[in-house]
Amino acid sequence: MHPHATRQPRGILQRLVAGLGLASLAAGAGCLIPQDEALLEAVPEFKNRPPRVVEEQVEPSERILRAFGVGSCTQDFSVVVEDPDVDDRLTVEWYVDYNPSNPEGYYRQIVLANTGQPRRDDRGTLHMDLRSANNPLGTPGIHLVEALVTDRHLTQRQPDPPEEVLLPDGGLVKDPGFVTSYSWVVNTVAGDCQ
Repeated sequence: MHPHATRQPRGILQRLVAGLGLASLAAGAGCLIPQDEALLEAVPEFKNRPPRVVEEQVEPSERILRAFGVGSCTQDFSVVVEDPDVDDRLTVEWYVDYNPSNPEGYYRQIVLANTGQPRRDDRGTLHMDLRSANNPLGTPGIHLVEALVTDRHLTQRQPDPPEEVLLPDGGLVKDPGFVTSYSWVVNTVAGDCQ
């Protein structure tokens, strides 16, 4: 082995380490960032978060009812709702066979009581009885039952425009409302209830 073969890599390595040391010294000296002395007066408010339907607790648990009207003339549809924003006013709007071409309002509306907890104690429940007059599920055929859960007023099933929240520094932030839904397909048959 040649005597100079082991010395050449050491020379390169030493120069490389020295160059990196000088580069880090130069970068460290030039990267000092002055600190802002403005302090937050208060913790910024949380933005609105969406409510959710607790799917494990909806009733009926089956999303397709294949023979409504056989064996039973009544059916309760219900949802359990959670919202991390415990002070939000939560509403469940029930729609049956909603037609966007001919939009009508909700069939029923239920305001859930505020308990100060994320999960509301009230269930948003829709009771349907095929023996009652003008029941929208009374006509044999396929129907769609929807529960829309919202923390804002809805117009045409959409949350109203976002609220503007004034920040302590004078800025504005838009805080949107949310809507979430859960639905069932119901096949009403001419059975025991007609």
